[in-house]
Amino acid sequence: MDENDVQVRERLTAVESSVKSLHKRVDKQEDLLENIRSMVVEMKNMREDINRLDGKVTDIENKPRKWWDALVGAVIGAVGGGAVTFIFTKLIGG
Repeated sequence: MDENDVQVRERLTAVESSVKSLHKRVDKQEDLLENIRSMVVEMKNMREDINRLDGKVTDIENKPRKWWDALVGAVIGAVGGGAVTFIFTKLIGG
């Protein structure tokens, strides 16, 4: 073998080593990318769960307000009805 063949062989060995190293790095990047994709899917699911829970919490927060509004409406209706009844009774002469 002449010196040129030795140099070519050494360079080829170096290139093969570099390619192997690159393959390992690419494999690691693919694993990392797959992990990131899985995390994104999980985060989307968590966000959906959070939105659903937020709606339930909002409903729970609004229940006392609805009860209060109903109570106020009933009181106003009762007072108004009593006042009208009182006025009609006085007008009619009762």
